[in-house]
Amino acid sequence: MPRINDNAALTVREIEYSIQIRDKDKSFVELRDVLRSELTRFDDPLRRRKSDTENPIREFLRTNIERSILIRENTRIYFLNYKEKEGSLHLEFNLLVITSYINFGPIRQALDYLVKDTIANYFEELLERHFPVSIIVQAIDKEVFTVSDTYPSEKPTQLPKRDIISRTLAIVAIVLTLSMFGFMAFRTLARQWKAENDTLKENYMNLMIEKKINEAVSNQKFNIILYNSRDSITTLKPVLPDSR
Repeated sequence: MPRINDNAALTVREIEYSIQIRDKDKSFVELRDVLRSELTRFDDPLRRRKSDTENPIREFLRTNIERSILIRENTRIYFLNYKEKEGSLHLEFNLLVITSYINFGPIRQALDYLVKDTIANYFEELLERHFPVSIIVQAIDKEVFTVSDTYPSEKPTQLPKRDIISRTLAIVAIVLTLSMFGFMAFRTLARQWKAENDTLKENYMNLMIEKKINEAVSNQKFNIILYNSRDSITTLKPVLPDSR
């Protein structure tokens, strides 16, 4: 597919065309055979033999649509899904149109004019050489997808003011959210550190108190031993006999 030269949106549309050829006395097969015969009347023998394997109605529609529409460099049209249904002669086919969004309107008008006013009238003229017919053409288009700014221009595009404000608010919200999570994480760590520090202080004080108690008990036991030793000495002191 060629490059879109302008920066307009690229759109892909599918147009469904329906050509209904009716005659109250003729069947689907009779209408189809007459139309095929008229379309290949002036073909050379080689082409006529080739048309035996190809559908002349389908080839007539495809070649005329491809050759008659002025295709711009950024537009492509594909002939798809050709069908012949009963109910007199009911021809259906799809045209896949790939073009820039601004070009689709004129292209759709040109295609409608070609199918409805040119091809359908030509079919009616061919068939009325044999019997009167009525032809109804219907068309429905649907959007497949649309892509904006397929090939951006070299100039940097400025964001709309609304988009700038939205992005700024989004960035501020993200910063505030991260700050809040950081503050909460810091508070949690600070509480854990304080709890651990208090535990260490309490353990240290308990150890110091236990050490003081042990020292005090040791000193007191030593004093008791000394006191008991003095008492023993006093008790064992010999008694001198009376001089009388």
